[in-house]
This record gives sequence, C-alpha cells and structure tokens, in this order.
Amino acid sequence: MTRPRLLFVALAIVVAVASRLPRLSHPLTPDEAGFLIVGRGWSSAGAQLYGAQWVDRPPVLIAIFRFAEQAGGMYALRLIGVVAAALTVLLAARVAVRIAGHAAAIPAAWAAALMVATPVVANGRVDGELLAAPFVLAGLSAAVAALAPGVSRRTAFLRACLAGVAGITAMMIKQNFVDVAVFAAVAGLVALLRREIDWPKARVLMLGFLGGAAAALAVILLWSWSRGTSPAELYEALYPFRIEASRVIDEGAASVIERRSRLRLALVLGGAVPLTIIALPLLWRRGSAAVWGLVAVVAFGLFSVAAGGSAWLHYLIQLCGPVAVLTGVAAATYRLRGRLVVAGGLALVLVAGVVAQVQQPDRPTQLTRERSGEAIAAVSEPTDSIVVFPYGSNIAYASGLDTPYPYLWMLPAIVRDTDLSTLGGLVRGEDPPTWIVLTTQPDRWPSYGFTGSTDLLEDRYTEVGELCGRPVYLLRETDRETPADPCA
Repeated sequence: MTRPRLLFVALAIVVAVASRLPRLSHPLTPDEAGFLIVGRGWSSAGAQLYGAQWVDRPPVLIAIFRFAEQAGGMYALRLIGVVAAALTVLLAARVAVRIAGHAAAIPAAWAAALMVATPVVANGRVDGELLAAPFVLAGLSAAVAALAPGVSRRTAFLRACLAGVAGITAMMIKQNFVDVAVFAAVAGLVALLRREIDWPKARVLMLGFLGGAAAALAVILLWSWSRGTSPAELYEALYPFRIEASRVIDEGAASVIERRSRLRLALVLGGAVPLTIIALPLLWRRGSAAVWGLVAVVAFGLFSVAAGGSAWLHYLIQLCGPVAVLTGVAAATYRLRGRLVVAGGLALVLVAGVVAQVQQPDRPTQLTRERSGEAIAAVSEPTDSIVVFPYGSNIAYASGLDTPYPYLWMLPAIVRDTDLSTLGGLVRGEDPPTWIVLTTQPDRWPSYGFTGSTDLLEDRYTEVGELCGRPVYLLRETDRETPADPCA
C-alpha cells in the first residue's frame, strides 16, 4: 500500500478514536456497569452462572469486562472500546484490500470509521457488539486469505484454522455473531461451484475451520468451567433463555415500538442500508466468492438485528464491519460515477452523525443514576449491600457496594424471577441487603410481567427518601444517615 493510502487509512483510525475520547468520562450505561459488576464477581464458583450474578452473555465478554474492572473500571473499559473501534477500521481496510486490491483500503476504512463513530449508532458505549467486531473482521480476513488462488493446502489449512478461532471468539463475546461461519460457508460454496477450489482443498478448508473453531470453543468452555460456569448452564443462558426472552419481549411489544422506529431510521442514517444497496451491483459486476460471502453476512446481520427484539441501536454495530468492506470493494470496482455514489453514501453517514450530535437532547438519566449511587456510597459502611430493582445497575456500580440479587437487568428478572421468589427470599433471608432502590414503583411491577407480591419491603425496610425520584429503602435494624438527593 502506498504512503498516501496509508496516511488516509491512519486518518480514518484517528477519526474513529477521536470520536470516542470525549466519552471516556461520561457516566456508565446500565450495560457497561452491569457487565463490570458481573466481571468483578466472577472470581470463583457460585450459585449463579457467573459467581453471584446471572446474565445471558458469553464468557469471553465477561472476561473482558473483568479485566477492565481490574485495570481501573470505567476509564479502562472505555479505552478498550477505543482500541476495538481502531481495530475495526484497520481490519475492514485489510479485508477489503485482500478482496479488491489496495484501491479498496481508503473507502473501507472511512466507511468503518464513520459507522463506528456516528452517534446515530454507536454513541460511545462499549458493548458486546463493538468488542466482537474486530474478531469478525479478523476471521473474514483469514477466510479470504485461505480461499486465495495459489495458496498451498497447508497454508490454506492454517488460515482456515485462524478463521475458525476468530469466529468462535466473536461468538463467545456476542452469541449471535456467527458472521465468520456464514461467510466461510457461502464463500466456500460459491468458490467450489465455480471450481475456484477443488474438493480436496474444500475438505482441507472445512477441516481447518472446524478444527480451529472446535479447539477455541473447547479452551473457552474448559476455562469457564474451571471458574464455575458449566457448559450446560452457559448453553441454557445463551440460547433457550433468549427464546423465552423473545416471547416476553413480544408480549410487551408496546414498550419497544418507539425503539424499533428509531432502529429503522438508524439503519438508513447510520449507513448500513444505503451503503449496502450501493454495493449490491457488485454481485453481477464482480460476483466473486468473497463478495457473495459478504452479502450473505450483511443479510444475516440484518436478520440478527431484527431478531434482537429489544431494538437497541448498538445492535447495528454488527453491520459496520461487513458493510464497510463491501463499500471499499464497491469503490475499488466501480468507475467514476459509481465512486461518486459511494462518496454520497459516506457523506450521508457523516452529515447524519453531525446533525445527531448537534441535536442530541440532553439525557441526564445516566448522570443522575451515577450521582444517586455516589450519594448512597457517601453514607454507607463497607459491609453494606444494595439491590436496585428492577433495573439500574449503574446505580449499584456507583455505590461501590456488593449487590446480592443475581439479576441486574429487568429482562432476566422477568423471565427467571417472575414470581419474585428470589427477591423475596433475599429480602426475608438471614442476610438481607442494606439498601434497596426502586427504579419503578411496586404498583407498576405487574405491568412488566411480575406476578409476585408488591409489598415485599413493608416488614423489614423503611423508606428513607428519594434519589432523583427513585424511592430508597433502608433495612430497619441499621442506622445510616439519609443519602442526599443529587437532584434536590
């Protein structure tokens, strides 16, 4: 790659990094705080999937958050997100170059940079989608290299192994990220049908990919099992639970209608749909096995986003890498008019991102939650504990106290503690939490799907005030000062 191209790719990486630096000190989102709590407690076997906590996420994700918590918490996590964004840009350019030559590097890098930087999609948070994206692109790069003509079977086998390892690692960060397997299956089949590879090489590639994937999966599962997370429990959390959770989401669909509307708009303004449509003529202009594989990955990504149910905007990060690669290949293949259309698509993402940043309303929810947790921390003893129900893990994290209730998110609580037997047992048990913060009033619990008693706290707790409108309860046999309301 020439020096000017390297400089433009480097500039795209700088843009992706710079867009996240202002967010380093922003309050944690519930997902970020919740995963940090789960990671912090995953030190040994416990009653739940990850020690004292239960969450429907794979072990590599929890391991990354555990590392971030040990390395400094919020700032370490956000810096890991910066590295993930930079790697996504770099690897998108790398995959595009392997498919369409050096001319694809700059548009692929800039497409990736704009898509992971735009507040329409990413908004600076660090979640499983962002952390899995570099592994998906690394797997695509290895798979493309394995299918390259003139490669010896031994080299192809090793590259296929690397693709399998990267693909499984991505799945063990976010369980629906099977993109590498989709790409390998479609691209490999197209190459075989076109006789770009023969059956002996196809068998070598298949064995390599499956062998690498199986080895990586075995290592991850055995390592997780050694920490108390059994493969059977993990499978139940990642797949059967998600099916049940989808049913619960559908039953309460009214609460996600607005998010689904925003998600559809973000598919356009975030670049995924327009850039994909612009690149679709590649199928008959440059319908290589790799291009067919990329289109299949994007199609699967769209299905995965739609099947996510909750319709959170960060789901769209799954599309950023593959769409960016497609954009780079399209720009390298098309003539001047087509390249101008690609540039127009990138301009749409840029303008939409700038407008979203300027017009983004002030949303102080995360800040008030953080300050509420800090207010409790200011009047607590080190041995105190806290439960924030039914959601609001960033309050619990900011308090710095242990949280004995295993469900930090509302969806797992609704599915696994519908009758509130776990919460009730904790409240009435020998070691009840010192503090309980309610983020919704008990009379609203039935509307979310809970069927248990709404007067669980009456016998042993006293309401001592509110923190930004959220009632705070203190265990009666304890003597603590009243937390100062940060919103007063």
